[in-house]
Amino acid sequence: MKTDVNFIFQEDAQCIFNHFTRLLGIKITFFTADFAEVRTGANKGHCRYCELLRTRLGREMLCQKLDRKKQIQALQKKRLVSYQCHGGMREAILPVFTVDKLVGYIMIGQFRTRDRCPEKYRRDWKKKYHNEWLQEAYLQAPYYPAKKLDDIFGMFELIVESIVTRHLIATKTSSSIEKLISYIDQNPHVNLTLPQAAGMMYRSSSSLSHEFRQAAGISFKKYLILKKLEKADELMTRSGELKIYEIARKVGYSDPYLFSRIYKKHRNCSPNSFKKKVRRNKTGPDKERQGP
Repeated sequence: MKTDVNFIFQEDAQCIFNHFTRLLGIKITFFTADFAEVRTGANKGHCRYCELLRTRLGREMLCQKLDRKKQIQALQKKRLVSYQCHGGMREAILPVFTVDKLVGYIMIGQFRTRDRCPEKYRRDWKKKYHNEWLQEAYLQAPYYPAKKLDDIFGMFELIVESIVTRHLIATKTSSSIEKLISYIDQNPHVNLTLPQAAGMMYRSSSSLSHEFRQAAGISFKKYLILKKLEKADELMTRSGELKIYEIARKVGYSDPYLFSRIYKKHRNCSPNSFKKKVRRNKTGPDKERQGP
């Protein structure tokens, strides 16, 4: 099994994987964004049926091709994708994101929802080996009726959400908080709320609030306001012809009076006073009084 040295996989995440596998008998695996397999629950490998298909019937490449196709599909949809593989086994895959960055994929499988493997493979096996070992191995795989799939996949999604919210999987080369701060710096006009940011990062509002304060030194809300005011100062300094309501809109305030109140609270002067100060600095007090 290949291990990505740039990855952080906390012990608690491994414990969750182990419990899931031992409880349901279903393999759960984490893959990096480039499809490298990193960890599995309880070190469980493929079921015997899948091993026979892959090695004895030569379907290894077919299995890998289908898995990657579904990983790409899950990434494009940004949600869980469940499917039945060519061997008649059920599997599901879910992409893992922090903010807008793909971290990797978590995949479950294989289990069956019926009692007979695909007839084509059964015939191929019997013709080659003259026995029913493939069908017998199929029956040894975990079985769950189709009506239970919603519960299994629902549990799977909750497990992944818990792992991401608790920051149990991450890359060493990137900080999601730094990316969030960078996003706010570059988009001061966006009115991003703490719950929205927490949802983007698969975290609770309280945990994000605490981590953000540690990284930025101030609260999420205050940081957002100060970045809006910094942009407003820049606009008033560079574009003296802009009206206050125009500046307010450019930094995400539809109500210019609300913008003025917030500006005065944090700057101890009104936006108009700041504009006049900038004009005096540019033209000098005598020219300002004389006019053009």
